[in-house]
Amino acid sequence: MKMHLPILSTVEKAAQDALREVAEQTLERSNELSPTLTGESDESGFVAVDDLTVTVGYSSLVSLLQHEKLEWQHPRGGQAKFLETAAAEMEQLVEPIMAQKVREALGG
Repeated sequence: MKMHLPILSTVEKAAQDALREVAEQTLERSNELSPTLTGESDESGFVAVDDLTVTVGYSSLVSLLQHEKLEWQHPRGGQAKFLETAAAEMEQLVEPIMAQKVREALGG
């Protein structure tokens, strides 16, 4: 069976690059906000780009629990909903970074 992989246009590639950049900034900010008792959360963070979709997340169970347990105390700092907070903060960057990357890709 022959699979055909999508070929991104210049604009789509620029948009993908912008999404990746914002996602990496989101992960960085999320790591700043995450509880750091063992550092496991930060180490399990990832960015995955598939076509024009990006995912930012954590693979560790500890991260999932720390993210959702609002009542947990974090003696070395950090907070619950660290990824959600970071994503909300970074949302405003998507449009300007996307516009910049597209302009650059088109030679402007």
